[in-house]
Amino acid sequence: MVEIRFHSLGGQGAVTLIHLLAMAGDRMGRFVQAFPFFGAERRGAPVKSYLRVDERPIYLRSQIYRPDYVVVMNLGQTEMALSEGTKENTIFIFNATEEEASRLNHIPFEAYRVDATSIALDLGMEVEGMPLVNIPFLGAVARVTGLVNMEAIAEVLRESYPPDRAEASLEAARRGFVSVVKFKEAQEETEDSRALAGG
Repeated sequence: MVEIRFHSLGGQGAVTLIHLLAMAGDRMGRFVQAFPFFGAERRGAPVKSYLRVDERPIYLRSQIYRPDYVVVMNLGQTEMALSEGTKENTIFIFNATEEEASRLNHIPFEAYRVDATSIALDLGMEVEGMPLVNIPFLGAVARVTGLVNMEAIAEVLRESYPPDRAEASLEAARRGFVSVVKFKEAQEETEDSRALAGG
């Protein structure tokens, strides 16, 4: 089983994101479970969402405390994401520019970044001034985890939205897929490198 926890703000589209990923996983013949956890249900409030994917039926109903992946859709949620529980090999995916990612070196985990905000703004994907970063993350999560492919994502988007919105969403997902990059290795590898360098 692969478990993913998402940290976002209300209005960024995380709930839609997990359901689209679940639909794509189902399309690929996997068992999926997706559910959000809200505090105050308002735009801009912190939201946690969860996704489980497995080759067998899923009977767990708890929140995810030791995820395989953590998706941070707003950098203001970084410390919360770290404090909510991880394991040694948890992998993080951040919504961050290259400059913003350079300020995340304190995180002792392998990490990737995608500038989902810029993708959303470039494609005019905003609601009440807030960029909808969920669709770029659809592609980024697919690329990093390998749980779903772009073919399944394309089918789900075309079934879920009118043609013009589906094609715009697919372009956002494609951009997220191709632009996500690894920016940080696991802490153990960093320490090994320092030891070899005599640091």
